[in-house]
Amino acid sequence: APDKLDVYQLEINPNNKLQYKYDGNWETLETKTAKLKVKVSGIILPINKKTYWSKYGPTIITERGTFAIRMPAQMDIRGLEQWFRFNKAKNFTEFKAALDMLAIPGYNIMYADRFDTIFYISNGRIPIRDPKFKWNNTLPGNTSATRWTALHPLADLPQVLQPKSGFLYNTNHSPFHATEGTDNAIVKDPTMGYETNENNRSKRMAELISQHDKISFEDFKRIKFDHQYPSQFAFPTNIDSLFLLKPTEHPEIADLINQLNSWDKNGSVESVGAGTFILIEAAIYKNKAEYFTNKPITSAQAVTIITSVKESMMRDFGRTNLALGDVQKLVRGDKAIPLPGLPDVLAAMYSIPYKNGMLKGNQGDAYIELVRFTKDGPIIESINTYGASAHADSPHYTDQMEMYTKQQTKKMSLDKKTVYANAEKIYHPN
Repeated sequence: APDKLDVYQLEINPNNKLQYKYDGNWETLETKTAKLKVKVSGIILPINKKTYWSKYGPTIITERGTFAIRMPAQMDIRGLEQWFRFNKAKNFTEFKAALDMLAIPGYNIMYADRFDTIFYISNGRIPIRDPKFKWNNTLPGNTSATRWTALHPLADLPQVLQPKSGFLYNTNHSPFHATEGTDNAIVKDPTMGYETNENNRSKRMAELISQHDKISFEDFKRIKFDHQYPSQFAFPTNIDSLFLLKPTEHPEIADLINQLNSWDKNGSVESVGAGTFILIEAAIYKNKAEYFTNKPITSAQAVTIITSVKESMMRDFGRTNLALGDVQKLVRGDKAIPLPGLPDVLAAMYSIPYKNGMLKGNQGDAYIELVRFTKDGPIIESINTYGASAHADSPHYTDQMEMYTKQQTKKMSLDKKTVYANAEKIYHPN
């Protein structure tokens, strides 16, 4: 979300698979040959592939039919120029002028400057669509009525400037809840396909902000590094059944049920409940075709999931009382250390299989930068997940890992004299 892409099924001539009907006429697909180079076992092989193009855009011929894809991202190459203009903007007027290019196809954009201007927009190149069609489905590819040609102007996109509340946030949740009160944007055109749901991070953010009349920098820092789920889960799939099982009714998995029931929903490395939950989450994701539906996970499914997790715990660890840090690791090279964080908490972490039943973080919090505007210039703190170097032989390959897991930051500067005075090494690339 928002909806930045449409798929069309073409009506093909039964006597010619390269012809499709468009406004009552048979049109012929444009055919070209793409010359590719593919490396196989160290050998580069030339490969030629036929490509097809219809009036809607790039087209593919499959066993299920012929489909075309139409998306505004393919229709403008100035994205890098817009990023460049963002970085060169000295005030909101110049930043807004860069936004007006509408060259970047998506992304939530948050703006703040030293003049205390704050702004949020759910940016996108969004087509102006005929509301009589169901744009979230495959569309009829035989009519110009479904072939949009214009985009919504910037003014149509959900945005908030200088809200009375004094704050803006987005966690990839609904852009219509970026602050509090009547300053929030409203849905102008349902065909734009914007997200309208909350997630765990947005609900937790709202909980934390509501605890303060004013938020200091230290308050904000605690909020940013928060590992707590909200009072009520807000996952795409309802998982409440996992926490409603009674240990007396399922004695074979009573230990894990008790761990879930006593868990405070916090993702600290010491938490046993979090250790159980991350393995349950991994089991659900492994079978996402079965569980990622619009229906809640049933009690029977919950028992099956927890049973499989207990079996894996005993096989890989020989016990079930595993803390999150026992299971989830931050890994780079030969170094592996306990890693806090869970999917969709504010200090989020998503993991993939590592070894011996453990998981390693691969998505979520990464490079973090905190900026304060003061009369004397910006004060900047940052931390990198691993270190500032991608070279395994560098001392900076892993030197920020412990600081990252402890939610510590280091000071930074944009002042050239300060940078040179504190530089470990000064050199020219050539």
